[in-house]
Amino acid sequence: MSQESDLVVDYDLLSTSARQLAQIRHEFKGLAEWKREVRSVLGDSRVQSAMDDFVDNWDNNRKRLVKEIEDVGKMVKATGDAFREFDDELARAAKGKK
Repeated sequence: MSQESDLVVDYDLLSTSARQLAQIRHEFKGLAEWKREVRSVLGDSRVQSAMDDFVDNWDNNRKRLVKEIEDVGKMVKATGDAFREFDDELARAAKGKK
């Protein structure tokens, strides 16, 4: 008796998603540099102070987002790896039954 699975894993999508998450993480990490650039064009000290407060808040949230993006990327990669390993095991088992 043969059983077919309804589960279809799109390995290309998982790989692409992991790569894109890594790129997004890289971009978010690089945003720290803009603080210096923006501060240099602000004249009034009150504007600079308000912008510093905003940027400090953004930095804290950006760091949290970078970590979360990294975690999701690791989960996506681990999911793809686990499915590939399981798929390989099933293929070996099927060959052993023939």
